[in-house]
Formats: sequence, structure tokens, C-alpha cells
Amino acid sequence: MSRDKNIIQVFEHHTLKVDETAKFNLVHFNALEKYGYKTKEKYFSVGNKRIKFNNYVGVIQVKNLTIEILPKADHGSDDQHSKDKWHNALISMLQECKLIKLNAISNAKLKLKSASILDLYYDLFLSETETLFKHGLRKNYRVKTENLNKVKGKILFTKHISINAFHKERFYIEHKIFDANNKLNQILYKALIVLKSIAHNPNHNIRINKLLMNFEGITDQNITSRWFEKLKFDRNTERYRQALTLAKLIILRYSPDLKGGNENVLAIMFDMNLLYENYIYRKLKSIQSNSKIPAIQIKEQNRTPFWESRGLRADILLETNGKRFVIDTKWKVLNDDKPSDNDLKQMFAYNLHYETDLSILLYPKTSINTADKKPFRNIKFKTQNCQVAFTDLFNKDGNLEKNLGLNIYNELIKHEINTGANST
Repeated sequence: MSRDKNIIQVFEHHTLKVDETAKFNLVHFNALEKYGYKTKEKYFSVGNKRIKFNNYVGVIQVKNLTIEILPKADHGSDDQHSKDKWHNALISMLQECKLIKLNAISNAKLKLKSASILDLYYDLFLSETETLFKHGLRKNYRVKTENLNKVKGKILFTKHISINAFHKERFYIEHKIFDANNKLNQILYKALIVLKSIAHNPNHNIRINKLLMNFEGITDQNITSRWFEKLKFDRNTERYRQALTLAKLIILRYSPDLKGGNENVLAIMFDMNLLYENYIYRKLKSIQSNSKIPAIQIKEQNRTPFWESRGLRADILLETNGKRFVIDTKWKVLNDDKPSDNDLKQMFAYNLHYETDLSILLYPKTSINTADKKPFRNIKFKTQNCQVAFTDLFNKDGNLEKNLGLNIYNELIKHEINTGANST
């Protein structure tokens, strides 16, 4: 898959240096340096003319350059084939975890041409907004105060007297109007304004300008996270949900260059540890309705009290046939397939706290030589059974395995249900 000349793809935990490629120059670095310090180096750390990415994946746009940060949990090369594989995997994982909604059209566009993840988000937001406009923007009544030369509504006498003492021909009034200038449309309008300042795709620019013309009369507001916290949807506004979800990403992840240099930064990034955890949970959750599997319950755990104000939180709790299993996902590449001491101690605590039959540390499989699973126990703690296991995210064609949840169940859980936890 050929890539646009203004797109750079790197893997998580890798370093991007100035002049390493002609695409990434000092202007881009300076903008990211400021953004990194502003965000307390949440997504990447700043070095001497270099950016080192951490455990966040996604996409960053700075000026006219798009940087895709891809996940990677194998020992393969860093060539374009590997980047394409993980680019497609990331999109599929985001879709599975409801962080992006692909339709047939956007999916086809992604496969037919070089497209960044950011372009995909832009395209989805514009498509959702165009659909909303096609069916009519939401309108409602709102109160408006004006100083007019005619009476319309009711006169606010106190304000009228103070303002119009020398303008007897005018009236300070309050009246209701029915229009589209409400919070829902103000959020969409703000997202369109942001896109207008950063979008570099000619097709997107045409669509943005056309939509902005249709949003005439909508006021430009300072949209903060509190706006989204207060949103409530009903049967009349549910159709706005997807567009507003995308608008939230665009608005809140945007960092404008206030000094003016057109070096604005937009970052849509996801913690890969949490993404992997949620992906595995959803894949396991999908097998609950499988009639060939005994009654099984998959639960995503909340933090439970452990000591004073501290708590424990296992990633996934699986219960079936009176047995209980903890699965703790780890997005790591292990050295010699050996977990850290902290991870092992964590599983021991989970066994005691949740009274499990087996606790599993589940890592992504990194190569064909990676061990399938490693059970372990100490004879002093006969009831404490733990296991290191590895799951292959991909099928033989290099695509994400659709039956991953079933594979994990068959490989790690099924035998334990019938025979009890393994021991060595």
C-alpha cells in the first residue's frame, strides 16, 4: 500500500529524529516539543531534536504532516509490509472497541487508496454531519434579549429604562425564537472550524466549506470538556451521538498555535495497554452467546477495596461451571517468555483476593517460537495456580483473528474446567 508523502508511520516506543527523513523537520519538532511539554509528555517524550513515543498509539497531525503511531507486538521487521499489517490491525481494534465506526463506504475508501487514520476520522465526522444536515439540523426554542425599535415579546423594563433613557424609539425586549443555534449544532460548528484550520485534503476542504455555509447563524463558542459531560440524548437527539463523539475527539485533542505560525497540533491517541485489554474483553464477551460453550460469564472488573483506600482491579473475570478465572492482559514483549516479578506477585494477589481457580497473564504472541502457555505454582501454596499464556492476534493471512475469543477459551480455559488447574 503506497503512502501519502505527508504521512510518516512509526511504531510505539520508537524514536523519530529530525532529518531522519525529509518529511520531519525542525518546524514539526518545535511544534511537537511545545505540545509535549503542554501535555506533560503524555504521548511521547522530547529529546534533542527527537521524539520518542511511548505506549500510546494513534495519530498526530502537526502542520501538514501526519504521524501515525502504530502498535507492534512481534519481532518482525519494520518494513512497509509490517506497517501496513499493524495499521490495519489498529483500525480493526479501534472498530471492535467502538472507538471508530466504519461503514461500507469509508472501509472501501480505506482499502482503495492511501489513507491515514486521521483522514478516516475526518471523513467519518464529515459524513455523519452531512447526514444530520440532510435530515435537518435540530431546532428548538430559546430565549433571546435584544434592543429593537419595535416591541416583540415582553419589555424588560428595568434594563429598558437604563439603556434607552435617551432612545425613546427603542425597546429592550425578551422573546423566544425557534432556530438551530443550540449546543448540539454549536459543537459541530466548532469541530468544522477546527478542521478548516488543519485539514489538507482538497476533498475534505470542499466538504467543510459547504457545511460551514449551511451552519450560518450558529455561534462560535468556547467548547470545553464540560459541554460533553452535560450532554443528554433522547429519541430526538440520538442521531447526533456519533457525530458528537467524533467532534469531541477533534475539539478536545486540538492544540492551536496561539502565536500564529500555522503549526497547530491535533492528536487522537489511545493507551495501547487499555486498548488491548478492552479488545480481549470484547472478543471473550462475544462467545457468551455460543451454544457450544457451557454457561459462561465474562466480566470487566471494577476496582475493589483491598487495603484502606487502595484497591485491586483484575482486567477480566471469567466464571463458568462453578470455576473462576482471572485474565490479566499485558501488552508487552517478554524477554525469554519470562514475566516480571511484579506481574507474578500481582497474579498471586488476584488468586487470594478473587478466590480464583486459575490466574492467567495473557500476552500477545510475538513469534512462532513463543511458548503457548506456562503453568506454574509453588508447593507451599497448593491452591495458588497461575499461568503465563500467549495469544496470536493474527490468522495465517496476516489479518486479526476473528475467532480470537473462542481460541483463547479453547486453549486456556476449556481444559481447566474439566480437569482443574494444571500444575508443574
